[in-house]
Amino acid sequence: MTIRIRADFNGLFGDLLCLSHSHHGVTESGEYHEFVEGDIVLAFEPDTDDDGSPAYLVASGRVVRSPSELCNNGSVWSLAID
Repeated sequence: MTIRIRADFNGLFGDLLCLSHSHHGVTESGEYHEFVEGDIVLAFEPDTDDDGSPAYLVASGRVVRSPSELCNNGSVWSLAID
């Protein structure tokens, strides 16, 4: 099952996207989801295109513990983008 999680794409570092500075993320319905390594996630962020029309930034992959270089910035869980 794929979990849809809101994300901040300013936290994109190569093929890793920081998902959380805690042990959970927020789903599209506003509920908390407690991350487990290996969760399959579709991360999204509402955005607008060049014409100002609504659009979404999206990335999919598996949840991994953030590597030490991201942990130093407070990241706990990341998305390994496929």
